[in-house]
Amino acid sequence: MRYEDIYQKINLENPRTINIVFPDSKPVFEALAAADKKGYILTRLYGKTEAMKKLAAETGLEHCIMIEAGDPGIAVARAIADIREGEGDALMKGDIATAAFLSPVLDREKGLRKGKLLSHIAVCDSPGYHKLLFLTDGAINIELDVERKRSITENAIEFTEKVVGEKPKIAFAAIVEKINSKLPETGEAALLAEEFIVRGYQAEGPMALDVILNAEAAKKKGITSQISGDVDLIVFPNITVCNFMLKQMIELQHAPVGGIIMGARVPLILLSRSDRPSEKLNSITLSLIC
Repeated sequence: MRYEDIYQKINLENPRTINIVFPDSKPVFEALAAADKKGYILTRLYGKTEAMKKLAAETGLEHCIMIEAGDPGIAVARAIADIREGEGDALMKGDIATAAFLSPVLDREKGLRKGKLLSHIAVCDSPGYHKLLFLTDGAINIELDVERKRSITENAIEFTEKVVGEKPKIAFAAIVEKINSKLPETGEAALLAEEFIVRGYQAEGPMALDVILNAEAAKKKGITSQISGDVDLIVFPNITVCNFMLKQMIELQHAPVGGIIMGARVPLILLSRSDRPSEKLNSITLSLIC
């Protein structure tokens, strides 16, 4: 499966509504305009109306509802409240700090939490791999223990299954394939792999990245693997490694990528200021699969 296959899955007869919090930059509007022209989405914009009107005109965004909000705090509160009332199927970050965007989402009384840990799943269409790769978590969770790794894996599985339509093959990544007491992530990878095998998944760990991506590397190392070279989902040991993997795919391989945050009542689209319009559009499209 590739990104073009994801785009073919979008239901044009019943477009989803996305609430965008304080959109105040041209790249965001360019992505929204592209999705709008394809008939993918209905758009609700929360921000300064005059500024939004100008950007919409410049980028050709025609079909949208604009809700006046003088600052990002007001915008995110209103956008979340509307989703709770049935007005909106996804929440997208515009020009607002990540903490200011996520904190109201996690509010127990007025937010969108449903008891799960929030986590980010990146979807990469690398020219060096034969299908989409799902990576987690390179954006949200800084400190990971076994319980958190279990939760981010469950979120990623839920999303990956919706995209590919079957159980993913899961690799728990580490720097080596053997358990090493000086590398706690190796023992955690082995434990989690066994847990998900019991739950009916093809899962292995610890697995080094070359073995994850290349079956020949596994053979040369004398490693017996059922999923080497055909992994769908990589669960990384920490945020830094996952983020580095994602960024090198973007910058060196020019791979199409997108990302989504799972664990809330609706998909969350958390974009970086450095994301290209195509990457923003990919992320918007991913939210429509959930």
